Amino acid sequence: MDDKKYIVALEIASSHIAGVVATVDDAASHDASVVCYHEVSIIDCVRYGCIVNVDEVCNKVNLLLQRITADHRLGGRKIRSVYVALCARSLHTRSVEINRVLNESIPVTREFINQISREARNSVDNQEVVAVVPGLFEIDGVEIANPVGAVGSQLHAVMNVITCRPQIRRNILMVFDRLGLKVNDFVVTPVATAQVLLSPEERKLGCVLVDHGAETTTVTIYKNDRLMYLNVLPMGSRNITRDLVSLKIVEEQADKIKRNYGDAMSAGSDLAKLDISGVSSLDVSNYVTSRAGEMMENVYNQLQIAGFTPEQLPAGFVVVGRGMKLNRLPDLLQSISKMPVRMGKIKDINEPMELAKVPQLLSVVNEISGMSSLSSCLEMPMMKVPEDYVDIEPEDTTPIKPHDGKEEKQKENKKSKPSIFERIINKIKDGVDQSFSEDGEQN
Repeated sequence: MDDKKYIVALEIASSHIAGVVATVDDAASHDASVVCYHEVSIIDCVRYGCIVNVDEVCNKVNLLLQRITADHRLGGRKIRSVYVALCARSLHTRSVEINRVLNESIPVTREFINQISREARNSVDNQEVVAVVPGLFEIDGVEIANPVGAVGSQLHAVMNVITCRPQIRRNILMVFDRLGLKVNDFVVTPVATAQVLLSPEERKLGCVLVDHGAETTTVTIYKNDRLMYLNVLPMGSRNITRDLVSLKIVEEQADKIKRNYGDAMSAGSDLAKLDISGVSSLDVSNYVTSRAGEMMENVYNQLQIAGFTPEQLPAGFVVVGRGMKLNRLPDLLQSISKMPVRMGKIKDINEPMELAKVPQLLSVVNEISGMSSLSSCLEMPMMKVPEDYVDIEPEDTTPIKPHDGKEEKQKENKKSKPSIFERIINKIKDGVDQSFSEDGEQN
């Protein structure tokens, strides 16, 4: 018997919709293994991570799911539910401070900490709470990593309540409701990514995780192995593409120039000998470096907004996202911040591999696999009844009795009762006939 569970994790980003199917051993280890990955491109139906055209996204998601179910590695299984990665504009943390007087003779329990989390969740109004993540615990003025089991007289907790606009989740649910699929849960992408891409030393010393995408840039700060700050900025690599469009070229050409010749730290003379669709190399250089510099300055400024100095975050920056593929953009961030910068990568996945493009989604898969109430997203297809199937009743072997007319009536009643397969087929026919009659009435 196969004890594995299949999970389907989807990411609806501003430039693409991606899906990963993975198996999870139904055991304490919760180890996940990727089965397949598929992706479709989108344009302008998702802005800043928020769905703005439900019909178009529904069509694209449906196309993606068709590609996934057609993958031979799924063995004919059908998708019945999904998990969705969540990262969009307006996603950010709110710090909620809670103080409690403790009974020194009773250790702090897990239920007590859960109660504090619920209180923090309920303290935020007019926002959609997506998660509550502990930020700080102090007992009698001393910071403690794990308060469960500790004793003392005073508890001070800082809880990070992660919120987003209700419309973001509502539009996602609308898409999958139309497709007849259940959304098992939402997973906050930057939190999941930090758990996989940041080392325990980086999270403890203090570091900044930057996910630079097409239209959004997420900045997440960790210190003492705890989430301290999260914010999604409405800017990304598409800003550079739109700047280049002003050079009187179409967006496809602008994007190609950016990817092939864009350099975050170039001078116009560096591009002088290149053929870039007849536009001025100096103009290209000015647009790319100007916009790249502005975005990285905004990223670095998040430290000040969060109340941190570079000295408090000695592990520096860890950067991911397709926007970070712009030539020398990590070098530009290092030049601006005077802090170390490294590219975030998942172990055992080489850069040329397709999965290297989606470390965030793989991190979401890892987060899902560790859930205590994990739901399997796939089911085996139902066995179809062959069209030429005949339900033959077993031969009657009972002894022949004198004819009194009762047996014939019983046989007639028995024959009039349809078999289970006939009842199923008749039910399907009734449904089809009814749908045709309703269509006829409407027409």
